[in-house]
Amino acid sequence: MRIGVRLLRSDFDITNLSEVEKVILREKPSVIIHLAALTDIKKCEDSPDLAYRVNAIGTYNVALIAKEVGAKVIYISTNAVFDGKKKGAYLSTDKPKPINIYGHSKYIGELAVLGMSQKNLVVRTSWIFGDGKNRDKKFVGKIITKLLVGKKLSAVNDVYGTPTYGRDLAISLSKLATSGVSGIIHVTNSGRASRYDMTLVIKTALKSKSLISPVSLSNFGKTANTLKNERLDSDEYVMRSWQKALREYIETEWK
Repeated sequence: MRIGVRLLRSDFDITNLSEVEKVILREKPSVIIHLAALTDIKKCEDSPDLAYRVNAIGTYNVALIAKEVGAKVIYISTNAVFDGKKKGAYLSTDKPKPINIYGHSKYIGELAVLGMSQKNLVVRTSWIFGDGKNRDKKFVGKIITKLLVGKKLSAVNDVYGTPTYGRDLAISLSKLATSGVSGIIHVTNSGRASRYDMTLVIKTALKSKSLISPVSLSNFGKTANTLKNERLDSDEYVMRSWQKALREYIETEWK
């Protein structure tokens, strides 16, 4: 787990303290970028025990053993620690108020990381896209796949977030790993977007002739614990616009 060593879910179970201890003591890292999480919001609501075990207890385990070896933990968190009721973008200084199991479990993870060591860092980010043509199963990948075959689409236009290119986030995390930054920061691409806005950019990049219709979140039967505002204000690095990043992603990893 030292910088440059990537460990997967198959390597060890973060909810098992003895396994976490064995791996971290073996690797003796100076920095741990903690990405492991249960991020499926519906699955978290349906299986809260699992959500808390992975996102809260698992994170506590990592932070606890990291402290034993003197490693800094960089914990990747989420806009879901907020309630989505703020008018503008959330700042890193805003008080969390999660309204769903996913957000609450991640917030407990934040508290565990920050409470374990003053040198630890929580990095909140939002609406990550990436993984490339063969692995992208999230929103952007699904939209690209549908547009490539000319499907007519509807996309939500009354929920806003801050799209973030995974590659840009990785570059920022690499810089943060060797910095003295601690506490809480937000790292995202710049600008705000709805899923409809993103779909239009993707359509243009692909030169698709598909028809795109804007619709309200309520059309999809979303529950009350869905955030209406998921925007974060990036306060560590001035990153490029999400539009530019999204176009590059399509050009370099899909075409």
